Amino acid sequence: MEPALGTPQYYFPYVQSLLNQLDWKPDPELIVWHYTSGPGLISIIESGTIFATQVSCLNDATEIRYAASKLREALSSMLLGMEEDEPTTKFTNRYIELLQDDDAAPNSVGLPYFVSCFSLLEDDLSQWRSYGGGENGYAIGIKTKDLFGASNSLVVRVVYDIQKHAALANQIAEATVRFYKEGLEAGIESWDDVFLAAWDTALTQLAPIVKDPGFELEKEVRLIHQLQAIEIPDIRVLQRKTMMSRHLPMRFPIAAPIHRPRIPIHRVIVGPSRHKEISRISVDTLLRTHGYPTGLVISSARPYQEM
Repeated sequence: MEPALGTPQYYFPYVQSLLNQLDWKPDPELIVWHYTSGPGLISIIESGTIFATQVSCLNDATEIRYAASKLREALSSMLLGMEEDEPTTKFTNRYIELLQDDDAAPNSVGLPYFVSCFSLLEDDLSQWRSYGGGENGYAIGIKTKDLFGASNSLVVRVVYDIQKHAALANQIAEATVRFYKEGLEAGIESWDDVFLAAWDTALTQLAPIVKDPGFELEKEVRLIHQLQAIEIPDIRVLQRKTMMSRHLPMRFPIAAPIHRPRIPIHRVIVGPSRHKEISRISVDTLLRTHGYPTGLVISSARPYQEM
């Protein structure tokens, strides 16, 4: 049975076609790095999970708004060629207003998407400073292919190409009007509200994949997971410096089936610090107590300095 007009499923094939235009598929053999603090590393190894963070709770609260801002620009440009008092004009104006976002009432706060962040950069000072806490940070290396297979999840290479972003936004703006007219002609009751809810649900899958080109040097790879109702009891809420944030522990199905859950770790790097060798041996011991082989831990080649 084909999905009904005005449901998110009806628009998913179109959204998939947009996704296929982006160069988002990472090389499965590449090693990606998850930078974290000492307590973060211990929690990951002991729990056999890596946290995925709800998109509105990411370190940069503005990044998830980027995609909406591009769509708002495209819709505003298209609005200039529309006739006044047309239903499509009124709807487009309403959608532009709804896409407006701010810290007080972020649109992304209720999205069901949770993100685990990795970088293609190995032993990178900017990553140590941003995510490793300066001294005593750690980087967990995992082959990209070992992140594949988690249900309701997608592993993506973040797209920073602003020309692709603009082209994508223009296509979505045109499709917005086209799909809106389709339901309008069908005479569906309360069509504006029905369409907005379904269309926005379908489109928001793209938001975590595109990112402002100012972040390009991070070379980020993301595991994007869509929360399922059955997973709500697994959500962990943490108090951070500026907010109370939501996280979901992610397990990876390719991990070896042993008596306790285990992350498919390829390598661990001890970050810049005054006692790298002591920490290296300690991390090796921690891994061995959880069933990992010895020899996975190396030390950063970066010199330690006060941050």
